[in-house]
Amino acid sequence: MASEATTAALERSAVDADDIGAVFAASISDYFAEHGVAAQLAYRLGAPTDSRTGDFRGTARAAADALETARQYVRATEKPVVVAAADIMPVEPGGDDEETMGAGAGALVLRPRSDDPAATIDSVGQATTGFLERHREHGQSAEQGDPRFERRHGVQPAVTTALERTETDADPEYAVASAPGYRFVQTALQSIDAERLSTFNDVGYAGTATLLLDIAHALESTDPGDSLVAIAYGQGGADAFRLTVTDATDERPGLSVSDQIETKEYVPYMKHVNSRERYEYQGVPNT
Repeated sequence: MASEATTAALERSAVDADDIGAVFAASISDYFAEHGVAAQLAYRLGAPTDSRTGDFRGTARAAADALETARQYVRATEKPVVVAAADIMPVEPGGDDEETMGAGAGALVLRPRSDDPAATIDSVGQATTGFLERHREHGQSAEQGDPRFERRHGVQPAVTTALERTETDADPEYAVASAPGYRFVQTALQSIDAERLSTFNDVGYAGTATLLLDIAHALESTDPGDSLVAIAYGQGGADAFRLTVTDATDERPGLSVSDQIETKEYVPYMKHVNSRERYEYQGVPNT
């Protein structure tokens, strides 16, 4: 999924793989303790072998960490950076989260300068709190504390602080939010007077992928000049990104998020369950 997302992002951004300076990837459902995603993506994209790669894990904020790191890397090197996130969220059959835990991947390409950017990142705010209620072991469903307590003492203060640190009081016209639960998203956006854009009804909560997937979807659904705020909440705090849409992405080549959602295929439940089973990695055979 991450490979498909990054390939589409490169095509829609018109960035040549030879110009990529770094590839950063986020995931909280990768089964491997040692393996990584970013280097595999760089190889499949045909990025130069001196491209910096980095994997971000351990928190639902991982995609925001990767995005901010990419932004700083672009400013430091003036080279394009690919940011990707992919997750298949584990859940027990019949569990409380079964209806909302999804799977997906999203990717963005950040460039130092461009004549036709889809959007600009104007400011970033962050609140690192160390607050931790939800936790999960490799391959297991999440253990959740008191969600009302977390919304009040985790989500609300962290998101409020992150927004304040973007150093603007103006309400955006549109907003997207990534958080491990629909009510968490509602809490994250309750102080923002903006129209919410989301892929949740079609994809569900796709872990770290939700942030990048919803940003890409928002850029397709808005007009040049529109303002957008993207919120990410997860273990350890919250991040806020303020963007301005500058170009219509629906006129770019390649498949949009909406295109991919519209071409979905409904499958029987058992086929869905089988496709989510963990595969046994065999490695590269000796020859």
